[in-house]
Amino acid sequence: MTVDDRFSRDFREPRDDEPLGTRNEIITGPVADWATDFSHLEPEWSADPYPIQDDLRQRCPVAHTGRFGGGWLPTRYEDVAAVAYDTEHFSSRAIIMSNFRPPRELAPIGGSPPISSDPPFHHDARKLLLPAFTKTAVGRQEPATRAFCHSLIDAFAGQDVVDAARDYAQHIPMRVIADMLGFPPEDGPQFRQFVENTLEGVNLPPEERIARMSALFDYLLAQVHDHLDRPREDLTTYLIDAELYGHRLEPSHVVGTMALLLIAGIAPAWGWSGR
Repeated sequence: MTVDDRFSRDFREPRDDEPLGTRNEIITGPVADWATDFSHLEPEWSADPYPIQDDLRQRCPVAHTGRFGGGWLPTRYEDVAAVAYDTEHFSSRAIIMSNFRPPRELAPIGGSPPISSDPPFHHDARKLLLPAFTKTAVGRQEPATRAFCHSLIDAFAGQDVVDAARDYAQHIPMRVIADMLGFPPEDGPQFRQFVENTLEGVNLPPEERIARMSALFDYLLAQVHDHLDRPREDLTTYLIDAELYGHRLEPSHVVGTMALLLIAGIAPAWGWSGR
């Protein structure tokens, strides 16, 4: 099978033999009790989750909610560690607390390897990415990143007040990730929208959320096809050409990992929601 053959069909097109996930009832409104009705979408949580977590550690260390199809929130280190290392009973296939629950059959690969992967696949999918993040590989990004940072600072000339986060720091991850993946640097504003759609749109009606997520994967697939037509030395071409267990990666693995790098690489600098 050639590279072109892998991407000749949209991997999102469902097959008759593919299991479907579960879409749960959308529940909104103020939280009644964080121990029994928590929601990471509420403004109190976004503003300052730490007092909420401190309170839960004292009276209900493992909180529960009926929202998002039901979920649990361990707040103590010991419990978080126990869940993280108990891969026999807990899966990483659903990495975002939302109203969609991926099917069990999606494990051990998941939709965005390696963060969505379970052992033993997780180890191999993670190891596959390590060459792209060695000191030498990352060092190659330094000249362009320094030049971009200087250009941002130069643009402050004449301004009395500068927001260091909004006007400076938040732009850097978008440019670095774009450079690593070989995406056009001018597409940065789209990346912010992709992050917000992925992490904040979990309570949208299914049709709207699907449409927003499709915009992300349409973009990524377009980048894959552009790299197939014009291969160059970047992380996207690396993923297209990479092999695991003697075979090139499935299209869903390639694009899922690209989505992970884009979202996870940018979101922390935007404070999760971009505010």
